[in-house]
This record gives sequence, structure tokens and C-alpha cells, in this order.
Amino acid sequence: MDISVILEQLIRLFLVLCVGVLLAKLDIIDLHTKQKLTKLMLYVTTPLMILDAFNDRLLMIENGETGGTVLGIGYLFGVSAGFYVVLILLGVLVTLLFRFPKDKRNLYTFMTVFGNVGFMGFPVALAVCGTEGLFYAAILNSVFNILIYTAGVMLMTAGNNSHEGDTAKGQQRMQLKKLLVTPGVLCCAVAVLLFSLQIRLPSLLADTFDTLGGLTSPLAMLVVGANLAGMPLKSTLGNLRLNLYTLVRQFVLPVLMWPVIRLCIGHETLASVLLLMAAMPVANMAALFATEYHADEKLASQAIFVTTLCSLISLPAVVWFCNTVMPF
Repeated sequence: MDISVILEQLIRLFLVLCVGVLLAKLDIIDLHTKQKLTKLMLYVTTPLMILDAFNDRLLMIENGETGGTVLGIGYLFGVSAGFYVVLILLGVLVTLLFRFPKDKRNLYTFMTVFGNVGFMGFPVALAVCGTEGLFYAAILNSVFNILIYTAGVMLMTAGNNSHEGDTAKGQQRMQLKKLLVTPGVLCCAVAVLLFSLQIRLPSLLADTFDTLGGLTSPLAMLVVGANLAGMPLKSTLGNLRLNLYTLVRQFVLPVLMWPVIRLCIGHETLASVLLLMAAMPVANMAALFATEYHADEKLASQAIFVTTLCSLISLPAVVWFCNTVMPF
């Protein structure tokens, strides 16, 4: 990983994020605008960006431009599953070490496991590792989506009484069914199918998808910035236990995972993407799930804010440290 290139790309994304903060302060991006921009990304630009990434990867393979071993889809899904197994183990370990209150342990585990690999991870992976990195991030995000509606729901509903548990299981099945027909999942399934069958999109269609998909990164950073602008700084940053957890989650855990990634993964770009995804802040879904399953919604929202704010420093710092002390 070229640290200067990484820093340049991250600074570029950070500057767009700052514009999002400014636009929110000026009320140009209000709540209604954020909701519309989020829907635009979820239903249009992100699915098309995923399709374009798979198509570009297939084109690179056909032209012999991969520069090394071509990793199979099955292998990548296996690596992604293994990545989350490690995160689950680390999440349980963190909750034990911190001795969180019993009613908050599962939420902290959830927040440790499920980082913002899509909304923020896609733009970072694309900026740092190009379309190949986005290709790997898209597969990782597919596993994320499956796990968050299975293992994630189990975490959030653990300890409920039997009636609440039955209700939660019913909600889980409904949410999983909804997930399977979302544009993101459908596009990912189509992309995997086309990639497996080695069917490329027509160039005109691919160029259109590339143009629309290219809107995702700036839009995502604008929305993240707008979200940060709306959070009360004083009360949010005053939670000392959360701040300590954030330092461990954003700095220590990615560094601990890096030797494991280097040992198990013999492909530099894939290893780099996994490190970047391990350093992502808490996923926005944490607040939604906390509300849905009667967990601490305020804590989840604060964690999203603090870890996202911290990631502006921790992400380049973690990459620099791993690249300097333990280069691939």
C-alpha cells in the first residue's frame, strides 16, 4: 500500500465530508434532502456501482490486466465469512474486557462486528484500491447483509422473553425477505451471476452505470458530513466509556487483525481492503436495529458519531502503522 496515495485519497474524501457539514449548517442539506439522497444511493447509484465494479473486474481478467492470481468468487465469500467470524470473537472479547453493563453487552458486540463497510467503505475502497478493491468490498458487503439480519438480530434479541423472542424471529424472517429483494442485493446477485458466466455488459450500458455509480462516493461523504453536523458535540463526546471503546475499536482491533490477515491472505489488494473494512466506523444500521429491538438507541447513535469522527484520524493512522511496522 502506497501510504501517500492512500492519504491523498482519504483527504479528498474528508474534504467532501467537510462540504457536507457546511451544507447542513447552511440548511442546504436538511433532513428531507438527506433522506432523498440516501434513497438515491441505496436504490440507484450504489447498485449500479457494484454492477460496474464486477464488470470492470471481468474486463481486467479478459485483458490480462489483473497483475497476478485471479481470486474465485467462492474463495472471496469464504474469506469474507472468516473475516466476520474473527470480528465476532473480538467483539465478545471487547465486551468482556470492558465489563459493560449486561443490558449493553450485545449492543457493543453488534457495533464491534458491523462496521460501515457499504456507505463509507465503498468510497474508501474505491479511492484507495480502485475498482478491484470495490469488487472485494462488494462481496464482503453481501456477507455483511446476510449476517446482520441473522446473527445481528440474534445479538439484539438475546435475553428477550419467549413472546418477544418469537416476535423478533418473525421480524427477522420478514426483514430477511425484504433484504433479498432490495436493489443492492439483487444487483449483487446479478453481478455475481454475470461474473461467474463471464458475461460482460455492453460498453454503452457499462459507461452509463459507471457515470451513475460514480456519484455514490461524493454523495455518501456529503450525507455522512450532514449527519455529523446534526450531532450535539458536548454531550456525545462526554461519554468516557464510549470514547475508550472507540479508541480500542478504531485503533487497536484493526492493528490486531492485520497480522491474521497477512498470515491468511496472500493477496495484497484483498488484504488491504480487509484492513480498511476492519477500520470502518460503526454501521448506521446499529441505530436502526437498536430502535427496532428496544436496545439503547442513544448509545448506538453516539457510537456512530464518535467512531465516524475518530475514523478521520484512525483510518490513515492504522494504514500508516500497518504499512510501516508490518508491511505486506
